Amino acid sequence: MAVTVKKAEDFKSAGKILYLPCSKLEDHPLHFGFYAQSHLEELVRSIEKSGLLEPIVVCPLKDDRYRILSGHYRIRAVRRLKWKKVACRVMECDEHLSFVIYCTSNLLVRGLSAMEEAYMISVLVERENFTLNEIGAIWGRSKSWVSRRLGLLIHLDPKIKKELEFGFLSPRMAQELSRLPRGNDQERVLKIVRKEHMNKDDASEFVTWWLEAGEDERRIVEAKGFNMDPKGFENDDSGVLSRTVAKHFTKAGNILDSLISIIQSRKVIEWWPQDEYFSFRKVFVHLDRILSEQLTSYRGGTG
Repeated sequence: MAVTVKKAEDFKSAGKILYLPCSKLEDHPLHFGFYAQSHLEELVRSIEKSGLLEPIVVCPLKDDRYRILSGHYRIRAVRRLKWKKVACRVMECDEHLSFVIYCTSNLLVRGLSAMEEAYMISVLVERENFTLNEIGAIWGRSKSWVSRRLGLLIHLDPKIKKELEFGFLSPRMAQELSRLPRGNDQERVLKIVRKEHMNKDDASEFVTWWLEAGEDERRIVEAKGFNMDPKGFENDDSGVLSRTVAKHFTKAGNILDSLISIIQSRKVIEWWPQDEYFSFRKVFVHLDRILSEQLTSYRGGTG
């Protein structure tokens, strides 16, 4: 496996450069059909302004056609610009190596969504007979991580998958929902998780409760909310304060996580107030510490 991965990582300097007709380039079988339109539109503008900076990596097929190994976004961008031909790096490789190159080159070029990873893993297992350990070696992950990613594709309801595809749901939250039966339960639980502004640990506890609860209990929770403390705090001012503050911090934390994801997924954001963001993050951490100390002191003084 080490030799194969080394070859895959060297794809940028291998093969010969040819200008090929866009019409002769085919998607890779591992390719996932969803495209982030914002990323695609940015790429179109960049290529229109500066040209194609990196050739599309392909391997030859029969009938004078080529399979895309790296560059599915780029080929769609140049097609939008109505280019007839595009620069391609043509690599000679067998079927197995083409799959490895596809995975590793896309991991090098951009971050993959959880659903893209799940789809790629499923094809590697079902079509190419890769083991979970081999797939883990390609991603640099454990066998259990590969199994969890595969579970997203197998156990999630189609509507929940869409939420994950579009980035409206985190992989960890989706993983918790995948513990529930496919269908209505997953949607009902997600609605409560969002209403209560639960973090991933709260959601894990709630999913466990939901699996053990009866339908009457579930309906009460849907109507009145879920109390994370089994003893209840209905008449406890410190408990009410603690839960209220925790909810607001969870919501603020989720917003900050989303902002971090935006920064990580885009190389240049001209409008982004970098200094202000880091100041906001620093203040958030400081305020969280102060309030935690105050709440601990408050509960101790009234206990």
